[in-house]
Amino acid sequence: MKLSILFLFMISLCFGQVKINGSVTDSVTKSPIPFAALGISGKNAGTLTNENGEFELTLTNKQLLDTLRIYAIGYKPDFVIIKDILSKSNQHFALQAQQTELGEVVVRSKKIKFKYLGTTDYSKNNCTGFADIEGNWKGSEAAILVRNSKNILFETFSFYVIQNKYEDSLLFRLNLYDRISPPVGSPEWMGKDWVGPTLLKKSILFKVGIKQGEFTLPIKNYNIRTSKDFFISLECLMDEMEISKFCYSGSAGVESFFKVKAFSKWHRTSGRNGKGGGGGDFNVKVSYSKD
Repeated sequence: MKLSILFLFMISLCFGQVKINGSVTDSVTKSPIPFAALGISGKNAGTLTNENGEFELTLTNKQLLDTLRIYAIGYKPDFVIIKDILSKSNQHFALQAQQTELGEVVVRSKKIKFKYLGTTDYSKNNCTGFADIEGNWKGSEAAILVRNSKNILFETFSFYVIQNKYEDSLLFRLNLYDRISPPVGSPEWMGKDWVGPTLLKKSILFKVGIKQGEFTLPIKNYNIRTSKDFFISLECLMDEMEISKFCYSGSAGVESFFKVKAFSKWHRTSGRNGKGGGGGDFNVKVSYSKD
């Protein structure tokens, strides 16, 4: 089935900047696609659509020859040269839905075991948050690397809220990614992009309204499986997320990474030696067949 995305662009050129306003919709259902990502790969120039599928993206004139990437989980990404959309007030991009492969039939023994992967010993005195650019946190992600060698099914995701001073519930997205091994012979910390393709076929959006304590999200129904190392990533979907108002438990020794915008580069903040900033105390409960 072919799906398409509709962009309604309004362009303003001033002070060496290009401002693109528009919306992202499904051409079949005509419904908006919330939290689709738009941006330039490898640069801190990106944004997400809001819950109504609307977006505003500000770029510089120097980026007019760059390629704008448009992506939403469950869709094949599309690409367009930025200068090519400036002369049109309406631009339509057709995206094909990712073909859903039939899930592998997994015969599980009656002996199912459960365990937690990630960090379950919450460091409640270490307040960790998101990185931002110019006071906007939307699309910022904080991730940790989790080692794994079993064929697992994800059951729940949990983290610990140290403080939440916002009155309304906060919106987040849980992302789970494959791990890409660095080139042979290169140190692990050499700034390589370790974060690989998503394990998800559907966005996992959720709200957090608690002021303090452990938050647990059931994810078994998403049928997410892996038998390799993976990343757990918490993505901020709010424009504001001041660490003085919201933060979660983090530990310095966790292998952790962050990025500030959609499609920007991932950066490492800490690792096994415990140096650097704190990584989020994220964990997942998983199940697997006992050998």
